Amino acid sequence: MKILTKKNYFCLAFLLFAAQNFFTLPFNDKLSTEELSKIQEGQVLIRKTGSIKKICLETENQAVIEALKSIIDLDPAYLAEVIQVRPVENNDDIIQKTHGILVDIPSYVGIPYWSERHERYFDLYASAKVVSQEKKGDSEHISAILEMSPIGNIDTDILIYRSEDLLLYTNTNLNDLEYGKIKCISKKNMKSVIIVFKEDGKWILYGIGGVEAPKILFFKNRIEVSFMNRIKTFCNFVFEKL
Repeated sequence: MKILTKKNYFCLAFLLFAAQNFFTLPFNDKLSTEELSKIQEGQVLIRKTGSIKKICLETENQAVIEALKSIIDLDPAYLAEVIQVRPVENNDDIIQKTHGILVDIPSYVGIPYWSERHERYFDLYASAKVVSQEKKGDSEHISAILEMSPIGNIDTDILIYRSEDLLLYTNTNLNDLEYGKIKCISKKNMKSVIIVFKEDGKWILYGIGGVEAPKILFFKNRIEVSFMNRIKTFCNFVFEKL
């Protein structure tokens, strides 16, 4: 029979504390202990999720579930999540702030993007122009043209919904995308979703981006570097700016 030492007792207490905190957050067991600790410390967690089966967000909030459905239905070959948890206290205006960042389309140009290939920073988008913008009640529909080097122009459909304790943002490409004159992503096959919602006395900041494209050697590296890194960069920028 093993005796519970003081050291083991504190280890057990820590694990129980971590488990208790885990179950108060809207995440499942797809998160590692290290990832969970990072979230609990208030840091931004960037996950190379890879598959919808590994999505870590789990909530009963029907609006959030519906927003995630666009990514799940896409069933992308490339997938990443960006997550941060913040206390409700002193963050009363977080919905308003997030909305202000997301609707300021021209400011997307100034987002710094680290190029692994060139080992230097570039603007995430070379240009960002609003084609049309329509608002009905709590919902907004924005059509924009985002220029991403070396891809060229991306005809972009943006949908935003916000209420007192919820913000939903969806970004979808409406044209085929080429890399080196070779089509690599079909229209509506690249999506980004940002969700800010309140649960159990905390603000959950959650971004997820996916690309449905062939997982062949030529495309794989370019999509992961040129597209997925940009999606992660955008979500991370929004969260860090709040």
